[in-house]
This record gives sequence, C-alpha cells and structure tokens, in this order.
Amino acid sequence: MEENTLFLKALLEQDWESYDALADEFERQGKGTPVAIIGCAFHLAVHRRFGDNRSVEEVIRFVADARAFLSEGRDLPAQEAEALIYATLDIDVPGVEETIDRLEIGAIAEIEGQLLFKLIADEDLSEEQLDAFLAESEALAKGE
Repeated sequence: MEENTLFLKALLEQDWESYDALADEFERQGKGTPVAIIGCAFHLAVHRRFGDNRSVEEVIRFVADARAFLSEGRDLPAQEAEALIYATLDIDVPGVEETIDRLEIGAIAEIEGQLLFKLIADEDLSEEQLDAFLAESEALAKGE
C-alpha cells in the first residue's frame, strides 16, 4: 500500500500513532491531505452502501445517522454532506452543484472522510476486507 492509502487506513482504524506519523511525514514532504484516495474510497463506499437504493430519503437518513454516530458529528454540515452523496450517485437534486461549487477541496475531503468513516463502520469489515477495499480505492486513484 502507498503512503496515502496507509494514511487513510490509519484514519479508518483509528490508529492515531500511525496517522500522526504519516501526517508528520506528509508535512515534512510539503504534501497536503491525500484527497485523491479519500475521494476514490468515498466514491466506492457510497456506491456499495446505496447500490440501487438511490433515494433522497435514504441519503438524508444516512447523513442524519452519520451525524449522530460521529464524535464530531454535529460539525458535519448536513446539506453539504448530502450534496456530495447526491453528486456521487447522480441523484438530481436542485442546488447540489451550487453547494459543492462553494466548497474548498479541503472541506470536501474532510466531509468525505467523515462520511467514509461511517460508511466503513457500517460495513464492519475484517482487516482483510478493509485492505481489499483500500487496494481497490488505491487502484481507482491511480486510474487503473
């Protein structure tokens, strides 16, 4: 696994020692948050979670559940979180494009990361399953 993927794995597993070490290394290298792997993993996880059940109501319910589940969930902006999921699933909802256009790339990665944490927690993956998911995300990020 590449460093960016290991960073995401540490985050999802709440391995804060590895997370901090990788974050420090990224800072020394002048790199920012690995937004590509987060975005690709988010894309895959959203499609796995919602599959053919692509309704506005289901997205709203999921985001509400995520906000309740996450320790910092009250800080998760519901409208923006819903918009990112709608866009990923190609659900046509008025205002989605405008909402996303107002977001900085760092904010998008943060929201996607929080939602991804809930999506992965809901799947209750074994370590092997998580590694396979991350490998698929890494391949997508590389354009493979």
